[in-house]
Amino acid sequence: MTSLLGSTIASGIGAAAYVAIISAIYKRNLKPALSILGNISIGGAIERSLNFSDKVSMLSENGARLVLVPMSNLNELQDLPSSVLGATDVPFYGNNQMLMQKVILGE
Repeated sequence: MTSLLGSTIASGIGAAAYVAIISAIYKRNLKPALSILGNISIGGAIERSLNFSDKVSMLSENGARLVLVPMSNLNELQDLPSSVLGATDVPFYGNNQMLMQKVILGE
């Protein structure tokens, strides 16, 4: 949504912020070297990540070993260099529950 002045009005929360809040509430540790792309709308829908391959490549180069990505970015997986896929695990999530199951340490 865009206002008349051209500024964007946010309608959701970053998936990483969501995970941080939920893990703090339940006092659960997250997996090390974790990165999360995408947003969660107010209604709970998972929104795709823009510039997917650039973001995953940059995160991998900076030490991320696990980069969770929205399922809507699945068709862009072929754009990632093989060096990134060799160094970084790139699982996909389609809802809030899948996201939390993949990030909590020991699950």
